[in-house]
Amino acid sequence: MVYCVFVGGFKDKRLRQLAGEFNQRLQRLWPVTVVEIPGKDKDILGFIRRKEGKGLLISLDAHGKSMDSNAFGKWVTQSPRDFYFFAWGAEGPPKTVGGAMGPSLSLSPMTYSHEMARILLMEQLYRAGAALRGHPYPK
Repeated sequence: MVYCVFVGGFKDKRLRQLAGEFNQRLQRLWPVTVVEIPGKDKDILGFIRRKEGKGLLISLDAHGKSMDSNAFGKWVTQSPRDFYFFAWGAEGPPKTVGGAMGPSLSLSPMTYSHEMARILLMEQLYRAGAALRGHPYPK
């Protein structure tokens, strides 16, 4: 199972709508759960503590590991583990997260707003799910 953990909410209604459209598309291909949690450190840390040991906790970070869409798709669709992708708010992860997180993943070496990063993640998950189902979208 794949979880998109979004810290905080969208400020731009158009970006929220676009994320919602990708979420609808995703649901037709494979189960991806979107979870929004408040941007308060105690809420974030509480969520992380509840998920530790239940899957791979992945932080989206411009300095994380980069991979192309094909490698990403294989990684998320062929692993038996659950994935929790954390897209942080504008402040980034709390300093106290420390070693609780697993690997960091870069969606791009460029810097994007946290709202755009969410959409990029969901698009890549859609692309991976489409490839898994033999859908022509990934071409």
